[in-house]
Amino acid sequence: MHINETAAQIDEINRRYAEIYGFERTSDWLMLKVQEELGEVADAYLGMTGRQRDKGRGDEADARERFALELADAAGLLMALAHNEGVDLERAIDAKWLVWNRREHQRDSELTDAERAMPGETYRQAD
Repeated sequence: MHINETAAQIDEINRRYAEIYGFERTSDWLMLKVQEELGEVADAYLGMTGRQRDKGRGDEADARERFALELADAAGLLMALAHNEGVDLERAIDAKWLVWNRREHQRDSELTDAERAMPGETYRQAD
């Protein structure tokens, strides 16, 4: 995976955005931006599935494109938040999700070492 590299790039782009528009980019600002973007994902999804009034945003292909871009926006800000907070997303995703690909047993108490999550901490000090 290259998630941590992508997260670092997005975090840097977001830092430049804050400089250009002249506001303080704090962790709580990032958290609020994630929430804002999730609202935009929901709005785009409702539009894509025809469950809101027509806002003159184009056809179905346009609606799907808008949804995809809003997902990317929300995911990008989540990645920037993780990087800013010192979270190793690759390890965290492995520990939370990908570990299931290695499991033959479902109960934690029955797992072999090979079935466990990637060793190491998922949280580190910010760069």
